[in-house]
Amino acid sequence: MVFVSLLGLLIVVSAVCDAAATVLHPDAEGLVAGRVRKVVWRSVAVAGARLPRVERRVLALAGPLIVASTFLVWITLLILGLALAVWPMLEEGFEIQTDMGPAGFADALYFAGGTITVLGYGDLTPLTVSGQAVSLVGAAVGFTLFTGMATYAIEVIGGVSTRNRFALSVHDDTRDRGGVTMFAEHLSDGGASDTRTQCRDWAAVLREVDELVHRYPLVAFTYRSRRDEYDPEPALRHMAEATVAALVASGHEPSLRTSAQTLDLALTRLQRTIADTYLTGEVVRRLRDPRPDDHDRRAVEEVERMLAAGLDDTGGAPVEGGREAVAETVHRCRVFLDGLHAWARSEAPPYEWDAR
Repeated sequence: MVFVSLLGLLIVVSAVCDAAATVLHPDAEGLVAGRVRKVVWRSVAVAGARLPRVERRVLALAGPLIVASTFLVWITLLILGLALAVWPMLEEGFEIQTDMGPAGFADALYFAGGTITVLGYGDLTPLTVSGQAVSLVGAAVGFTLFTGMATYAIEVIGGVSTRNRFALSVHDDTRDRGGVTMFAEHLSDGGASDTRTQCRDWAAVLREVDELVHRYPLVAFTYRSRRDEYDPEPALRHMAEATVAALVASGHEPSLRTSAQTLDLALTRLQRTIADTYLTGEVVRRLRDPRPDDHDRRAVEEVERMLAAGLDDTGGAPVEGGREAVAETVHRCRVFLDGLHAWARSEAPPYEWDAR
């Protein structure tokens, strides 16, 4: 029976480590939490795809379900682990104030549930040092876990709000057009100086979203709204288009080069973070080793034509390395967004340069 107690303690430690990694670590996700997230999201996405009339309402349930399911699994593991730990001690190490016969595993579960939730009715009282130690640890772990879950749930709201503000900001700036047009308007209206500032502002927001994915992988992209303007995919597509436009424009306006490359770096980092968290290994590999094709090169040429009215025709190259470097960015954005839409089970719309 000592083996049973050790098994129970191992389950408790595993659950605590999983919760600590998810709630406390700035860029980690517990194994259990990750599995729950994948299973719940896949189930909700499939259900939404099969119910197109209420798809958005179904997807809106994914985030809360993932958080609630993860919390429930942690609590269940803690109760099960503590019950296994105290079960062998019940007969001799506990005072049972009931007349329901010999103590069994159901009584151990009852005691564990009361201890983890810090209720402790007192009808099962540990008498031995080992029993008291296990009970004390169980109560402390339970109190800490519930406090951590409550704090995490509160922080989630602020984190999701950051992503929503990003999506709404890009949605309002583009006004149902595209990222290239958005960038061209900034360049035409404010000139190179204001456009440099705007590129840095976009890069700062992308870094905030990147930190959100690091900090809250459970909900960063699974918390969905019933309103389509809150969807992250269109905002990321428009940011990809604006980044390509900035890189192209920097070849004709050297003062834009540093801010354009900063924007490209922020977007690349965010794409890799999202891919590592949510997408397949194949997408991750292709992002790390982009191999542009003729389609990507034609996209760069099309963006140059779209920006021609607002650029001085100095004959410059888009960035160091020429158009091929920009074509790599186009290819990377295409691979990333195709993978993201496949993960979300949504249809990928054409890029602005493809729609012309």
